[in-house]
Amino acid sequence: MTYVGESVPRVEDGPFLTGTGRFVDDLGRGRQLVARIVRSEVAHGRIVAVRAGAARRPGVAAVITAADIPDLRIPVRMMPTDEAVPVTQPPLARDRVRYVGEPIAVVLADDPYAAEDAAAEVEVELEELPPLMDGPAAAEPGAPALHDGALTGNVVNVLHSTWGRDAGELLGEADTVVRDRLRVQRHAAIPIETRGLLADYDAAGGRLTVWGPTKVKHFNRTLLAGFLGIPEERIRFVEPDVGGGFGARGEFYPEDFLIPWLAMQLGRPVKWVEDRREHFVAINHSRETWCDFEIGATADGRLLGFRASCLVDQGSYARTHGTLLLPWVLVHHLAGPYVWEGFQIEARSVLTNKTPSGTYRAPCQYEAAFFRERMVDRLAQALGSDPAELRRRNLVQVDAMPYRMELTGVSPAVVYDNGDFPQVVDALVDGAAYARLRDDARTRREHGRLAGVGTAAYVEETAFGKYEYAWVEPREAAGWVAHVGIASLGQGVRTALAQVVADALGVRLDEVEISHRDTDLVPQGFGAYASRTTIVGGGAVVGAVEDLKRKALTAAAERLEIAEDDLEVAPGAVVQPRGNPGRGIPIRELGCTGEHRFEKPLPTFDMGACLAEVEVDAETGAVAVLRMVVCQDIGQAVNPQLVDGQLVGGAAQGVGGTLFEELAYDPQGQPLATSFMDYLMPTATEVPRVQTIQLNLPHWDHSTGNPLGAKAAGEGGIVGSGAAIANAVADALGDDAVLSRLPLRPDAILEVIDRPQGVSSS
Repeated sequence: MTYVGESVPRVEDGPFLTGTGRFVDDLGRGRQLVARIVRSEVAHGRIVAVRAGAARRPGVAAVITAADIPDLRIPVRMMPTDEAVPVTQPPLARDRVRYVGEPIAVVLADDPYAAEDAAAEVEVELEELPPLMDGPAAAEPGAPALHDGALTGNVVNVLHSTWGRDAGELLGEADTVVRDRLRVQRHAAIPIETRGLLADYDAAGGRLTVWGPTKVKHFNRTLLAGFLGIPEERIRFVEPDVGGGFGARGEFYPEDFLIPWLAMQLGRPVKWVEDRREHFVAINHSRETWCDFEIGATADGRLLGFRASCLVDQGSYARTHGTLLLPWVLVHHLAGPYVWEGFQIEARSVLTNKTPSGTYRAPCQYEAAFFRERMVDRLAQALGSDPAELRRRNLVQVDAMPYRMELTGVSPAVVYDNGDFPQVVDALVDGAAYARLRDDARTRREHGRLAGVGTAAYVEETAFGKYEYAWVEPREAAGWVAHVGIASLGQGVRTALAQVVADALGVRLDEVEISHRDTDLVPQGFGAYASRTTIVGGGAVVGAVEDLKRKALTAAAERLEIAEDDLEVAPGAVVQPRGNPGRGIPIRELGCTGEHRFEKPLPTFDMGACLAEVEVDAETGAVAVLRMVVCQDIGQAVNPQLVDGQLVGGAAQGVGGTLFEELAYDPQGQPLATSFMDYLMPTATEVPRVQTIQLNLPHWDHSTGNPLGAKAAGEGGIVGSGAAIANAVADALGDDAVLSRLPLRPDAILEVIDRPQGVSSS
């Protein structure tokens, strides 16, 4: 009986398909209050007064402002720095607002209609200040500081890193050098379900229960316990069904303090659910990054070096991802899968009057791939080389694995610890019939159709989080339950981990339950991010089952008066004497449980490659993506169908981020996209057929592996999509199509189509 490696149907889908799923908005408690957040309608201003007299009416339980709550700031979860501390966010604005959507007050009422009406009656008097809306301008030395206490002005955390020979010398020696300023626009995860929380405090028992936290609920519980001044064990977080996450859901936002604190203060359950406009201005934004990039090569196509200066727009505050993580990811990924003689990278974070930024599926990996792979294509064009062949020629070779780069200024080192990079590109080229597609596109162009094919290669660093914890026990009636400290955001982890446990115990899949929702049952864990749930969570459940088996062998040896070496664990979770199954004892009868903390101190690098085929409408500038192919080294696929879904879903989001989605602002700091009328998401019409190629390639550094042999699958589909699509559009438009800025809007494409020949345009 083997489940690992099989595409079994998802065990979690029944409630979603039958409409019986329980999301935050489906939950309720008796006597609950409904919270409505009063948010700033200007991008920058001093708070003169908050007047709530008109809002206090029958049915309104309270109106809370910053003066009513503790003076605290939400700290950084990942890579905290001294520079980030003065620019972290309070739950409610105190003296100044710094973005449209910043929380100023909370209204609590008996029903949502009363709360909405009362919130509209709260008068916020502001002295408006000039907003900082342009990242590069805000980063200039003379720009006014957005935070008075900032240690380094608007630029917070700067990384300088080098590798190998001096980049300036290499560029000076190069036969061909290409330079450009590239930009990825601000967009965000925008899951189908908005955020929400329900908090209930039992004063008699001294217990607080919060429904809604996901992704990193154990971290959030620890942080909330400190804010509230109560022990962690008196807080219970329960993860309901979730309508998507993609990196944005589940971080500690202002509401994650406000709603539980209000439930404790008022002695009644409190519920809050975002509306869609609120979601657009309150959830973490992402992506907005500029990069000045120079790349050089020899005349025969050998990459020499590059120099890159990147600027990440973090918005108005440092949220839980901080101001160092995204520059650090850029530094770790800009080199990509290639051999360089040297390079130089500067990466900075800058503050502006926009919604604060965080992570979104493949954070700064998507951006790094777009910057580098767009420039590699430009270099291939300048050299007259085939882009895929130029990539193939410069890849890190298998005999160099594990390939280590000790970059200055950052740690740990970049170590490509697994895979066969040439095989990944070969599999993409062969599996997508690249040569035929290129010939077909060339023929179509000769007949007046703007057709093109583009490729991209990338690395992704995955499975962060130092450990994961799991324990396995018999269920009360029958079967087994594995408690693990990960979170489910729709990625199918209950199915994948159940397959792992079923194989390890030798039982049927329907006998296994994966428990991850309740912090009372799973007291520790790192959660779901960075494609870690199967890799690190799987390692934990494998270890827990092995611990269960060891204990069962010891217990059975004592009961049967047989040496442990003469016993074995047989299919069906039975301990039996070797060669004598008739005397077997079911493990559940031995009273044993197993637990394990799987340690993984270092992340893992995986490689993938992507291809896109497009046609451009010469009349409208619209881009149609006809086909995408994603090739990814995912190691041992626990469930190939789930992996396929992850890769296809990532590619679909990549189409949106490359062609449609943008969180734009006007010069006064007003968001121009606050509904799906303004924020364009790709539909089934715009997302092409996505072909996936799954590879299981060697892992060269076993210290960074896991017992399943699994590698990441959650983000690979999106990493190279922006670069591949942009390269395909440039191929369709001709040699002068620079295309250095996303999204590829029709007006920008029409400028390229309509300009005189020989005049370059971005």
